[in-house]
Amino acid sequence: MNIVLTGFMATGKTEISKAISEISKYNLVDTDDMIVEQEGITINEIFDKCREEYFRKTECEVIKKAAEKKNVVIATGGGVVLNEQNIENLRKTGVIFNLSPDFSVIRERLEEARKTRPLLKRDSIENIKKRFDDRKPFYDNCDYKIKVIHGRTPRSYAMEILEIMESSQGAEKQ
Repeated sequence: MNIVLTGFMATGKTEISKAISEISKYNLVDTDDMIVEQEGITINEIFDKCREEYFRKTECEVIKKAAEKKNVVIATGGGVVLNEQNIENLRKTGVIFNLSPDFSVIRERLEEARKTRPLLKRDSIENIKKRFDDRKPFYDNCDYKIKVIHGRTPRSYAMEILEIMESSQGAEKQ
């Protein structure tokens, strides 16, 4: 089974997926990287030139390709959970983990994240908080929730996720 990481922007999906890949048999697949490679432009450029609707359509195509891979950890974009088809495709071959911080963690990471996150660049903190709250029910539809807090390392989250995978696969075999 694949490991799928979801979560709001700046929750650590990329860093934690790298840590999982480094300490396990799972190869790393980052759907944002796949989109950039396919489109030949950055995520920010896609949002600026083609708009979010085009990005979400492209993201859906890439999710389907990523879900077809075996023994991978898939780092997804923050909005991947908004499309039910994405979740269905990912769940066919993977276990979906939601990285779930309190908004205070997002707020603290916001200034650094604004440099690279398309939807954060122009938004007020109030709009970001609203998007965070609006997406919560979609994130709640994941298989496991991993509480994101200040001070933990990506490796510690990776170990927690791998332990859950090991125990869940052991339960399936019985």
